[in-house]
Amino acid sequence: MGYLHRQNRGGGTGTVCRAPAATSDNAPMHLRRLAAVVLALLASAPALPAAAPSRKSPHVQIVGDATVIDTPKETVHRNGRHFLEFEIRLVSVRPAANQPSGADRDLAIDTAHPVRVVHDFSCGGAALHLEKGDRIEIAGEYVHVPKGGDLIHFTHPADGSCGTAGGHPSGYLRRIVDASRTAAPTPRPISAVPDQPYFGTPRPSSKPYGSILAAKQAGATDAELLARVSRERTVYSLTTAEIQELRSAGVSPAVIEAMLRSGRTPRPATTVPPR
Repeated sequence: MGYLHRQNRGGGTGTVCRAPAATSDNAPMHLRRLAAVVLALLASAPALPAAAPSRKSPHVQIVGDATVIDTPKETVHRNGRHFLEFEIRLVSVRPAANQPSGADRDLAIDTAHPVRVVHDFSCGGAALHLEKGDRIEIAGEYVHVPKGGDLIHFTHPADGSCGTAGGHPSGYLRRIVDASRTAAPTPRPISAVPDQPYFGTPRPSSKPYGSILAAKQAGATDAELLARVSRERTVYSLTTAEIQELRSAGVSPAVIEAMLRSGRTPRPATTVPPR
């Protein structure tokens, strides 16, 4: 502590006490001890471990085809995005040429058990109607889940519809059209043509069936008409209206059947009698 002398108003002098400067040397003893304890604890504490890198289940980008083995269902996840979820059995599959970061090209892909597909509608996934038993083409990221239940996701284009464009390889989901389901229908038999009266005035016709109609109106018998149809082998290509017109004229179903088959079946082979 120091002292300062100053002159007062009466001409005398006085002594004023001056506070010492705040230094670490004159700090209270208990504060210095506390600081020393804190520093000692910090020095002895173990270093915090570095943050562990995030781990992702083994995965690989695949291309293949599969069979839908359960009924697909539309779902909404907690993030508000819409998905189509269902299980498939992979028929054929191979690693895609373009792989995401960290992909394992040698990852074993399960073709013996169901694999779950999570198709994201909200991120540009194609909207399509699938049923159990449908065949599909699929491209996406196959993920092997250690606890079981492998899945395929990212079956939508990586065009930035959500997230970052190019954040994963583009995928797709397409239904394979079964050609047998779209085969041309077979012609209806004569019995399927409704039996209704023909309304209208008969008129000369340039179509082949007109000669049979005229012959019937002239009094030809069924046997004569059948012989004529068999001999001429004309392709009549009858319409429903023409069949009804023939029926109204009295042409029998046997003759109409023969006209429908005429020119469409091979002529039976002629057997030459031995000499």
